[in-house]
Amino acid sequence: METIDGYIPVTKAKNQMLEIIRDIGTYDNTIAITKNGLPHAVMMSMEHYDALQETMAVLADTETMMQLRDSMKELKNGEQLIDLESL
Repeated sequence: METIDGYIPVTKAKNQMLEIIRDIGTYDNTIAITKNGLPHAVMMSMEHYDALQETMAVLADTETMMQLRDSMKELKNGEQLIDLESL
C-alpha cells in the first residue's frame, strides 16, 4: 500500500514548489499539501499517477477482475497455469 512520504503546508509548498517538484521526480515521493493542518491535496510523480489510473481501470473492469479471481483460485488449488508462450 502506498503511503504519504511527507506533509507540507500550502504556504511552504507555494514558496518551494520547484524544489518539491524536483524531489518528487527524483525520489518518487508522494506529498500531501495541508491547509490549517489538514491534508487537502496530493502531489506525486506523473509516472505514479499514471500507474494509479491504470490500476483503477483494471479494478473497475469486472470481467478482468473475474478472470483474475478465477486464476487465483486455480493457482491456490494447485492447478497448472498456462504460460503465454504455450498459447
